Amino acid sequence: MGKIFKNDVSVLFNNNPISEDFHLYECGYEECKPTKPYEFVPIDYWVIHYCIAGEGIFQIEDKQNHIKAGDIFMIPPYTKNKYYPLPENPWSYHWIGLRGKQIHKLLSMCGLSPETYIIHNELDTHLKNLFEKIYQEFQRERYFKSISTTFLLFDYLGNHLRLKQKAELSTTEVYFNAILNYIHKNYADNISISDIATANNIDRTYVFKLFQKYLKISPSQYLQQYRLSKACTLLRKTSLSITDISYTVGFQHAPYFTKLFTQYIGETPSEYRKEYMRFGEDSFS
Repeated sequence: MGKIFKNDVSVLFNNNPISEDFHLYECGYEECKPTKPYEFVPIDYWVIHYCIAGEGIFQIEDKQNHIKAGDIFMIPPYTKNKYYPLPENPWSYHWIGLRGKQIHKLLSMCGLSPETYIIHNELDTHLKNLFEKIYQEFQRERYFKSISTTFLLFDYLGNHLRLKQKAELSTTEVYFNAILNYIHKNYADNISISDIATANNIDRTYVFKLFQKYLKISPSQYLQQYRLSKACTLLRKTSLSITDISYTVGFQHAPYFTKLFTQYIGETPSEYRKEYMRFGEDSFS
């Protein structure tokens, strides 16, 4: 960092968003000195840090996490947090701050979400260079260039690191991901738990154990919920009849679909569709 940046800390802001969907609001870096732990006031935008040297503690939702060089940690908007360097080996990091309606979706595609705040990894020179370039272009007021580099950063996180982590998955995780992929591709067919097990060359009992381990529900419950989520989309987005929608998402009997939909969603498919038609698409996520 010393060859590129002159000071120990710097932060830059851009208060003129190009779009409501995506705004690179700030970026910065800091070579930290040992400090006492203190709590940060929650902010109204997303912040992604990349630790490039040293170690520190990141506390969020009352859970402490040890951060080392190579790790990424994210703070969602309006979230109580605390982070500080370890006195014996204080960290240095880059960060970017993001605003916009699509930030949540974009970060989720990169493996970061309000449920997954941290990506543990070895120090990655390419990732470090991307953060540095975002800062440099931002400093030169080349905002389109800094934004395009931010999307290169997203692409790298969403592909390279995700593939690397996938290669490190345990055997049970591999099986479970394969089961979910099978359900997502075949939910519209009349599939059973036996079909799921056979397609993945495992026993029915093992399918149940995997769902209990990772989701705490049965495979049948997951399949039903997934089908219902697809039905909600079709009710909002298409003019298909409720009977046609029930068959399209894999239910064999329309009355059973209506009963189950009402049980899970809290209103009938017809009521759900009318509500959507009354308020418009913007009322639904």
